[in-house]
Amino acid sequence: MVADSLDGMMSSSESWALTAVAELARILTRVGPTRGSDLEWPEVEANYGTRFPTDYMEFISAFGCGSIEEQLAVRIPGVQGDEERVTPLSSAALAEPVVRNWSDPSLVGRYRLEDMLIWGEGVGADTLCWIAEDSNPDKWPVAVYARSDLAWTVYECGMVEFILRLLRDDFSKWPLTDESLRGWPGARFLHEKDEKAALEQGNDPWA
Repeated sequence: MVADSLDGMMSSSESWALTAVAELARILTRVGPTRGSDLEWPEVEANYGTRFPTDYMEFISAFGCGSIEEQLAVRIPGVQGDEERVTPLSSAALAEPVVRNWSDPSLVGRYRLEDMLIWGEGVGADTLCWIAEDSNPDKWPVAVYARSDLAWTVYECGMVEFILRLLRDDFSKWPLTDESLRGWPGARFLHEKDEKAALEQGNDPWA
């Protein structure tokens, strides 16, 4: 999806997403031979019943699914029931009263947990989601359930901007339980295929 040159007209959201991913590529170093993941997005949309945010699709095309410094894992759409792929919150999680806590009390009742889609997780057992309630996925905010707070916090930005802000330390209050990625330009991204291949050979790719 990300191309070296852009031909024809593109929407403002596509242009913005390409710019955001290009900016991220300047401070997030891709390691390993695999570059991106190719998905049939119309098929993904049919399986999930929704389009995904443009910046996320561009990220997957450029980086793929994998891990940033083994601290933040980014998921990819997959088969239903695969816990390592983009999924809604599980029925077990929805049944837990503590999962219904919000850091901002004014948000109680504003969002439905059933609209959450998990796109990543942090090393501190944090859950990173979109609130997928708007018909336009490019307007989906990021919501983080931080284990340190046992509450959800909503960030009015997309997934790529959220990662950029992590690596630039651009949050007034750090959103994750673990602070390893705080202000870390030059952090490494490793595709899950390359990480799996290294581990199968008995090598620690993060050593």
